[in-house]
Amino acid sequence: MKSAIKFMFYAFVFGFILSVFSVNAYAQQAAAEVNIAQSGTTEVKAAADTAPIEVIRLGRIPYLDARKMVKDHEKLCEYLKKELGVKDVKLVLTPNYDELNNFLKDKKIEIAWHGTLAYPKARQIADVKAVLMPIRFAKKSYRGQIVVRADSGIDKISDLKGKSFAFTDKKSASGYFFPKILMIENGLNPDKDLSKVEYIKKHDNILYNILYKKFDAGAVYDNALELLKTDAERSQIKILSKTAEILNEPIVVRGDLPKDMIDKIVNAFAKLKKNDPQLGGIIENLGNVESFEKVTDNDYSEIIKFSEKYKLLFEEESKK
Repeated sequence: MKSAIKFMFYAFVFGFILSVFSVNAYAQQAAAEVNIAQSGTTEVKAAADTAPIEVIRLGRIPYLDARKMVKDHEKLCEYLKKELGVKDVKLVLTPNYDELNNFLKDKKIEIAWHGTLAYPKARQIADVKAVLMPIRFAKKSYRGQIVVRADSGIDKISDLKGKSFAFTDKKSASGYFFPKILMIENGLNPDKDLSKVEYIKKHDNILYNILYKKFDAGAVYDNALELLKTDAERSQIKILSKTAEILNEPIVVRGDLPKDMIDKIVNAFAKLKKNDPQLGGIIENLGNVESFEKVTDNDYSEIIKFSEKYKLLFEEESKK
């Protein structure tokens, strides 16, 4: 009996020791498998980080009808696809500059055709760099302008008191910020002295709203009258006043793009000239763009200083 009990005791101890060794061995094997899996994941991630870019997305805000903008950019997207050696180039329209900045930050677009005043904020929110600007009418800058009907009887900015006014967007340099500063500098308080203020987004819509007497006045970029269909329509609109010079809007790229891709993007745009018999047609419907010039962030230092000068006003308006 005692022998049987002793045998069972030793058998139990031996079994326990064997199970411990088995568990340790299993744990070591499992740990090895995890390390292999983690190593494999790291290798996959590294491969993904260095994978070639197959699709380039160009972000813009819809300053005109969205369907028209998509059609107007078809040639540019097809040209860039060939020049950059990618499978596709897509136009991505966001409702406003804030969303355009978010798309840059979230890496949903690689390029943004940005706004001059929205550019300083883009630098704060996302890793971007200015690389190009469009040239219009052989100029690097433009102006905003306040327009009215020619028969309105409005001849100076002070005459706008008690009138209705249409801006484009609160992030627009030519369609909001500079015209508002112009009014303030001429003794008119846009927040109190205008009878009605609305934001219509598109410059052509503002012109037609004035033309059809839905608003007394509005703010658009210079040469916006070209958006009207006929000379008869243009003759009914009068330019009341123009703002200070505004540097043409920057085209920015994400800073994390490979340098060779950024160079390809810059060189592809820089080759486009309106008077080029082969490439001119690519930019014929892009808002009077004649060519593109290479720029850096330093070129926009003055506009950053200007936005700082009116920082409180700009921040107050952007929160409304």
